[in-house]
Amino acid sequence: MSDQLRVATNKINIFNAPQQGAVIASGFATIIQKVSEGIVRLVVDALTTFVQVHQALLNVVIGKHGIITMIPFFEPIRYALVSLEAVIDRLAFDLIALIPTQKSSATIQFQKLDVTLKDAEDTYSFPLASAESDAALTATTEKIVEGLKTVTDMSDQLRVATQKINIFNAPQQGAVIASGFATIIQKVSEGIVRVDRVTSGPLPDADAQVVVDALTTFVQVHQALLNVVIGKHGILTMIPFFEPIRVALVSLEGVIDRLAFDLIALIPTQKSSATIQFQKLDVTLKDAEDTYSFPLASKTDAQSESLRKEVIQDTKKSSKSYLEI
Repeated sequence: MSDQLRVATNKINIFNAPQQGAVIASGFATIIQKVSEGIVRLVVDALTTFVQVHQALLNVVIGKHGIITMIPFFEPIRYALVSLEAVIDRLAFDLIALIPTQKSSATIQFQKLDVTLKDAEDTYSFPLASAESDAALTATTEKIVEGLKTVTDMSDQLRVATQKINIFNAPQQGAVIASGFATIIQKVSEGIVRVDRVTSGPLPDADAQVVVDALTTFVQVHQALLNVVIGKHGILTMIPFFEPIRVALVSLEGVIDRLAFDLIALIPTQKSSATIQFQKLDVTLKDAEDTYSFPLASKTDAQSESLRKEVIQDTKKSSKSYLEI
């Protein structure tokens, strides 16, 4: 479809533009519909071909910008490009979730396509210098920062609660971790940064820096939480909440990936800084997933001995507290 539309678009000239200009908007609409319906289920090789062909299409559309600005289809094309970005982001999220072993290769392809798509959007964009748009951007920034602060606070509260779990209260308190992660996942899934990019557009650099600051704090606090959860692995394998925690960690990775796509799309001037933060969080999250990928019975003797010592230490502390009473 992309290649056919590229050929058709390439044939548009100054003479047939009024009659053929609708081809671009309607062509993109068809592609968007197909992607949205989830018909396209690609593996990395097919994805690579799709990206190459779609980049070629976008480059032709960029090249025809001068002619198309003279016809009434300029605005529909601009909106189509913005809508296309949204469904491509969704495709990336769904596809990468299906091929975790090829996550790196697929991500590279989507990043290549994102660069060309951004070029096309920039070519067909125009300033919206109005009080209404400025207010919308301010509201968007405040919404994102407040959302990140909320999940940061949730993460810190869960870290404190998890830190208090020991060999004696684990059966009663173990559910805290699974339910706590479920609450965080729900909050992130609700869409901290799901805003209408058609009306608000990318945030200015000053606002983007504020968002990155909030993101950095969230990552640091959430890493601290995950490290505590990792440290409590030995105790938690002895209670029935081990599996719910493992599932929660996998689900958390999915919503964090989606958060990364949404947030980075809104702060292109700080894309590099935001990407670094998400990469840091991804490393710690992977460590947590790996730690909870097997129960205590399959751990090494050294790890089991470490747990044994922890249990003895907790027992001594409890006995001491009892004697003091």
